[in-house]
Amino acid sequence: MDELQKIIKSICDEFADISAILAARSRELDRRELFDKEIETEINNIKKNRHENK
Repeated sequence: MDELQKIIKSICDEFADISAILAARSRELDRRELFDKEIETEINNIKKNRHENK
């Protein structure tokens, strides 16, 4: 029975590690999406200003 508990704990630890990695990746993707939106806004502003100044 002790061996089974060790195996279960090991599996739970591995799932916790995987969950932490996925959470970090999700945050990274959220930051990238926000960055992409900010860059798109800046590009659009530059294009708009360029057309207004012609």
